Amino acid sequence: MISFDNVTLKYSTGTIFENLSFSVQAGSKVCITGHSGTGKSSVLKIIQGYVKPHSGSVQVGGMKLGRDTVKDIRSQIAYVPQNINLPVSNGDELTRMLNVSSKRRDVELLMGQLGLEKEMFVRPFDEMSGGQKQRVVIAVCLSLDRDIVLLDEPTSSLDDDAILKLLKVVSGLKDKTVISSSHHHEWGAAMEQEVRLGVQG
Repeated sequence: MISFDNVTLKYSTGTIFENLSFSVQAGSKVCITGHSGTGKSSVLKIIQGYVKPHSGSVQVGGMKLGRDTVKDIRSQIAYVPQNINLPVSNGDELTRMLNVSSKRRDVELLMGQLGLEKEMFVRPFDEMSGGQKQRVVIAVCLSLDRDIVLLDEPTSSLDDDAILKLLKVVSGLKDKTVISSSHHHEWGAAMEQEVRLGVQG
């Protein structure tokens, strides 16, 4: 389970959110929604310990997030950021960097489910569209077989057909907890739980 208990996040520019509390059961599919600037991406970074809240507590997989537990917590998580900037040039190199090169067949199967040809695995990222690159990276990250999957704006570069394919893949991850952030109404509506940021009262 993942839980936020009265978490407040502040930057030098001001308060992003105050007293945010929610819980996510293991295996749930959850969408973080809200307007730009309400802290959707920050929630995903807090879960990984990359952003420290001003106050409140966070638990992930039965562990209270802190200096002594953050390494173990991160080992449970596969994360795909919205802006993908990688020190590798294609999917093949990415699997080697993440030590999952033995799972090439799994990655190619996932790519097919996401509407990509197998040859995209070795095509240079700089020759792909944003949506193609995004789906290759998602396929590689899912092959890590982590218990928790965090997707930051996974629909941002996808057309409607690609979004439907990704929804089908995510829905099929029966034993995985998937938390995504998105502006996309249909994506949010398809999730089992919604956490809305920036809502007063």
